[in-house]
Amino acid sequence: MQNLPFFVLDLAASFMLAAAASCRARSTGAHFSGAAVLACLAGMAAPLARDGLLGYGAITLNQGEYLAASVCGGIAGIIIGQSSRAWMSFFWLDALGLALGAGVGTVKGVMAGLGPTGSILVGILGGLVGGIARDLCLGDMARAVEEDMYATAAAFGGMLALTMMLLTNLDPWQSALCGALLVFVLRGVKKVKIA
Repeated sequence: MQNLPFFVLDLAASFMLAAAASCRARSTGAHFSGAAVLACLAGMAAPLARDGLLGYGAITLNQGEYLAASVCGGIAGIIIGQSSRAWMSFFWLDALGLALGAGVGTVKGVMAGLGPTGSILVGILGGLVGGIARDLCLGDMARAVEEDMYATAAAFGGMLALTMMLLTNLDPWQSALCGALLVFVLRGVKKVKIA
């Protein structure tokens, strides 16, 4: 059986990535059905890519919880995307999705027996792939290459999650959350500099 708090963090990553995708789509005038499909794609991309690399992608497809989290995130993003502050909401939803995806991905890599480099790469992929799928489908420049504290923040968060996992007695979910918090803070600092 999975560690329940860790699984909840994983589902939260899918929720946030899906909410960010549908929020961004609706704020640019996309139809709600298109925004919902994009939300499912972005929310499912991270766990499918990550778990596929780790050798158990089919298990992810059989767990309806990931799709449910993506659908719920998509609905939330559609509602938020119609507000006057949709762009700000998108930024924070995306930051949370990136953060949780990177932290959870890195810890899953460690738990699967990967070394430090492989674990961090899986974490970076887990954080980035949902946003990349969203940006490509919307015809936007991928934030992963456009912003300086996007992929870098995911890498630093992955490094912290890895360090916490290997050098402390924290539970996996706590290590993932430590890495996610660093990513979120780094993205927040970037937003404060922009504003």
